[in-house]
Amino acid sequence: MTAYPSYQAYPGPAPVPFAPPPILVAVAEPAPQRRLTVALRLILVVPHLIVLALLSIAAAVVAFLGWWGALFTARLPGFAVNFLSGYLRWSTRVAAYMLLLTEEYPRFTPDDDPGYRVRVAIPEPQRLNRAAVFFRFILLTPVAILSNIVEYGIAVMALIAWVITLVTGRLPTSFHLAFSAALRFQTRYYGYQLMLTPTYPGGLYGDRPGAVTWVDTPAPGFEAPAPGYGAPGGYGVPGEYGTPGGYDAAGRYGGAPGSQPGPWLLPLTRGAKGLVTTIIVLGALCMIGRNVYDNATASNNDQDTTYSVDFGL
Repeated sequence: MTAYPSYQAYPGPAPVPFAPPPILVAVAEPAPQRRLTVALRLILVVPHLIVLALLSIAAAVVAFLGWWGALFTARLPGFAVNFLSGYLRWSTRVAAYMLLLTEEYPRFTPDDDPGYRVRVAIPEPQRLNRAAVFFRFILLTPVAILSNIVEYGIAVMALIAWVITLVTGRLPTSFHLAFSAALRFQTRYYGYQLMLTPTYPGGLYGDRPGAVTWVDTPAPGFEAPAPGYGAPGGYGVPGEYGTPGGYDAAGRYGGAPGSQPGPWLLPLTRGAKGLVTTIIVLGALCMIGRNVYDNATASNNDQDTTYSVDFGL
């Protein structure tokens, strides 16, 4: 189980410092789904949720140990990279299945699954800023609030999407794109929280037209292929990895036909962006309502306790 089992460091001289690449998530296009699996989706996913709940305990321990390692060495230790990367890939696939982004049942594995319709690409471990590691939870506060808002909003919109998909047998494209963007944002958030990347989470509203990914633009110093890397099993020209498990000319991860569900870039339509905004607004309202309810409940409990004490006296 490794962080980047399907792609390796491109051979060449040491890279010049560049902007750290973000975590990428590719999702296949919407496809018809059987109404029975849609109706029973939350039941079918229970085994995965149980396993992931147990793994989350181990992930918390590994992340804590990794935090100390990153604080002293400026890099997340290899054992933490491998375990946390696998945990993130697995949880992302399960979340995509719950969000009706695919009907294909995810496998019980933390490894990369080239044939699955949702894939996560985690770049090679990057050097981390020790100050950013030390103040990780402070830096996470703004995006953590947004992440919670998105989770609340997704919960509401997922119910609407579930009804539509149950009736029509297909998740509408606008919902598919909006959910894909939200899923990628959440994956990037947890990847940053787990110190798998120094790149601050973003991309909730998709990618700009004409943008490129770190798959398409190798790091400075890695542009020219080393001799002997044109043979089968090696690498082709930069940005055009033709072997299975690499990247093809279209920037699709996997190389072999059918091994990559879709492009890494995620441009959103106007309708999908509107749904993302709706998710945020609904999520914010739900969060505010939850806080008001919790405060009111806590206040009532305090009053009941006071009355009980007074009566006892």
